[in-house]
Amino acid sequence: MGKDFRYYFQHPWSRMIVAYLVVFFNFLIFAEDPVSHSQTEANVIVVGNCFSFVTNKYPRGVGWRILKVLLWLLAILTGLVAGKFLFHQRLFGQLLRLKMFREDHGSWMTMFFSTILFLFIFSHIYNTILLMDGNM
Repeated sequence: MGKDFRYYFQHPWSRMIVAYLVVFFNFLIFAEDPVSHSQTEANVIVVGNCFSFVTNKYPRGVGWRILKVLLWLLAILTGLVAGKFLFHQRLFGQLLRLKMFREDHGSWMTMFFSTILFLFIFSHIYNTILLMDGNM
């Protein structure tokens, strides 16, 4: 290849310089943006509910706290097992026969997303138990 414009444009050094400049300018924009310094509450639908279920809003009674911890531990365990055997092996591997889910490829991703799904479901079960007891 002759040393024309494309040679210098495709050179590894110019690619690295452009990548570093993009990162630098992103940080510069973030540092000067007034919106990034404001604090506001965000409403993240499923993940926010799971985060709140595991880390926030524990009730005053010891029994309710133990029930809540047992429920989110059971939700995590159920999500991992269902993600590996039900979704990854049965649904994606055998039923849909997707090549990307053969053997153990993609099992961690499937287990992660199914754990979030089961945390969401178990948080609603816990909230229903609290509503039935009249403790909310």
